[in-house]
Parts: sequence; structure tokens; C-alpha cells
Amino acid sequence: MAPFRIASPGIFADISANDYHADPCPTPSFTQSIAKLLLDHSALHAWHAHPRLNPAFEPDDPTKFDIANAAHTYLLGRGRDLVIVEAEDWRTKIAQETRKAAIAQGKQAILGGQAERAAKMAAAAHKQLKAAGFPDAFEFGDAEAVIAWREGDVWFRSMIDWLDPDRRIVWDLKTTRASAAPHALPSKMADDGWAIQAAMHERGLAVLDPKNAGRRKHRFVCQECEEPYALTITEISEAAMTMGRKQLDYAVELWSRCMAVGTNVEAWPGYPFEIQRPEYPGWAESRWLEREVTEEARRGEPRISVAGGTYQ
Repeated sequence: MAPFRIASPGIFADISANDYHADPCPTPSFTQSIAKLLLDHSALHAWHAHPRLNPAFEPDDPTKFDIANAAHTYLLGRGRDLVIVEAEDWRTKIAQETRKAAIAQGKQAILGGQAERAAKMAAAAHKQLKAAGFPDAFEFGDAEAVIAWREGDVWFRSMIDWLDPDRRIVWDLKTTRASAAPHALPSKMADDGWAIQAAMHERGLAVLDPKNAGRRKHRFVCQECEEPYALTITEISEAAMTMGRKQLDYAVELWSRCMAVGTNVEAWPGYPFEIQRPEYPGWAESRWLEREVTEEARRGEPRISVAGGTYQ
């Protein structure tokens, strides 16, 4: 079957994950994951990670996010077809061959134990969302809705985990091996770029569905991958959205400048060649100064004789 191609902007509910990640837009398109690479690393990193720019592009290790991807599939009811392999790990020849065949068919191979855990995660998520007063979350609407739009010469695309029928609520599932407790989320939100992702969805939907612009809510469900599969529901605040928009604007501007020069790798700069003189972190300086004070105070304490030596 020929890969799906996007000819004009729109909201698409039937694009497969494989076609989406291969970039079906008319020209190499900008995504929120590319934005994060531009901001956290460099334009050169973004070029290497783009399937339409880098001729030698290869996807990540297909087993890296097995449980997370399977949990998405079970919760959303959509995603790559799962091929469950009843094995303890991927070291056996038959397990490796099965995984290789699944990848070739655009499917996801997953170990039986991991698939079972992913199914439990999805069931636990539904139960907790219902208890929290959101029984319809991930129930009615479009799963893995793809939005694609154009601004000038730049094409954009993004995949939304779940778009409610009225297109006013955007849901996204985030799985984590760390804590999903409320106090852990601010740093996770910043480190993982949730605000950038929300700003990207806001930007695209404002173009494609302008009547609801400014009325949308962007919710992230952060769920732990270990029992009891606890989750926390977050809604991106206006302050966080403002930061996300600023960061997204910066990344789009950098992407546009590079694309205007060309799609060859030479047009995409890496880190600066000039010698850098980074400032010593304030927290590290404070920690050392505190240690100096403590050590100095100890020198004035009486010495204690212990068998085998004398110690401060």
C-alpha cells in the first residue's frame, strides 16, 4: 500500500502512526519533537532526527518505549498493531525474528509480560479518570488525530492523543517510570516540553478550527508505569502556555531560517565553535561554601582519641 500523503491542511482521524512519523506533508514539516531538539540541542540534531531531511534516518530502538506505546494503544484503542511475543526477553532467536518481522510490517512486537502490564495500566487509567470526574476522557472523540497546516512556506504537523468531539479539549497521555505525584510535575512539565506541545496543538487548531480558538483546554494525564499505576491529571495554565508559545516561536524561527538556506546538512548548524566559559552554577557554589564553613567549624572542635588513631 502506498504511503498516505497530505495534500492540503486539515484534521485527519485516519492517518496511521507509521505514515505520520514518515512525514506525509508536501515538504519536510515541523513538529513539536523537532522544536524540542532545536531548543535543547541544535539545528544539526533536528536535521539528523528528521525522516525527510536525513537520508540515513533510522527510528529509535523499537523496544525503547514498548510499555508506553502499548499503554497508549490499549487506552486510546488505536495505534500500531501489537504482536505479543511470549518470551522472557528479546535474547532468543525466535523472539528477535518475530520482532524484526513485526517492524517490517509496521507493527509493534511486545513481550507478553509487558503487554499484560500495559493493559493493566489502561484499565487503571480508566478507573482513576472516572473517579476523578472524567468518565468520558479517552472515550468519545478522535484518537491520534493528526493536524497539519501551513504558515507561509512552512508545513507543520502534530499528532494529538485524543481530541474531544467539540475540539475544545485536548488530552495527552504521558507515561513515566518516575513519580507522577503533583509535586514532581512542574519540573517534568518543563523538562519534557509539555507547554511546547500544548502550544503546538493550540497553534494548529487555531488555524484549522478558528471558531474555538482561545476556548481550548490542554490536559495531560501523567501515569506511572509501575503498580499501582497512579496518575495525575494536569491542565496547562495560561502562564505555562505563554512560555510554551515563546519557546515554540523561537524554534519555528530557527527552523524557517535553516529551511530557507536549504535541506542539506551544511545549512543546519550544531553547537558554536567558540570557546565557552560557562558560569559556575549558583547552587553548586552555595553547597561548597556551606561545606567550607562546616569544615572550618569542625577544626575548632576537641580531638577525640580512638583506638588506632586520633580523629576530629
